[in-house]
Amino acid sequence: MPNPISALNRTNEAARAAAPASPTMDRDGFLKLLVAQLSHQDPLQPTEGTEFVTQLSQFALVEQSITQSNQLNVISTQVRGLSNNEAAGLVGQTVTIRGHGVAFDGAAATTSNVQLGAAAGRVTATLRDANGRVVRTMDIGARQAGALAVRWDGRDDQGQTVPRGTYSLTVTAMTVDDREVAVTHDVTGTVTRVSFDQGYPELTLDSGASAPISDLVNISRAAPRTP
Repeated sequence: MPNPISALNRTNEAARAAAPASPTMDRDGFLKLLVAQLSHQDPLQPTEGTEFVTQLSQFALVEQSITQSNQLNVISTQVRGLSNNEAAGLVGQTVTIRGHGVAFDGAAATTSNVQLGAAAGRVTATLRDANGRVVRTMDIGARQAGALAVRWDGRDDQGQTVPRGTYSLTVTAMTVDDREVAVTHDVTGTVTRVSFDQGYPELTLDSGASAPISDLVNISRAAPRTP
């Protein structure tokens, strides 16, 4: 007489081979499979005790894995909550954020921030790829001294979308009488807002410059007010 359990196992193996990879079996799925095996076993050739113990041990491992996964999810949520609370505490503090470099994810590039040492009659931004090749040159025009947010749409000089990756940014500025203006890629200001809609804390300064918290360079605690 054919062994129904063996047939069931062969059917499961064939289904797994034909179907795409799926997540690890959960507790309910394991129990259903175990019950199906017990219900269809051959009365003349019942499951051996050692095989049944092995299956129970596998169930215990599945149960333990689910429990550990749930615990890790709880810990991750708690850590993220603590991190967000710490980030929210930066509102009102004076910070310095890094403005050099632009990360392009294939859809939208992050805004880079620079600091102009004086008013400029002409500002030019040049973006280069990892090989140093110029991919885009942007004429930003005249700008006042202070923080400047450089926004890029992820396209090259021919209007084509560039590959995803990190690009270096160089900003040059000249006065109306063709004198060079000092440009720094770190911007200092007071944090006015912390947003989390991107999935990570993003800081916005009073100058309008913004950057993810990973670009935070320095924090200067605000001096206590004198009563």
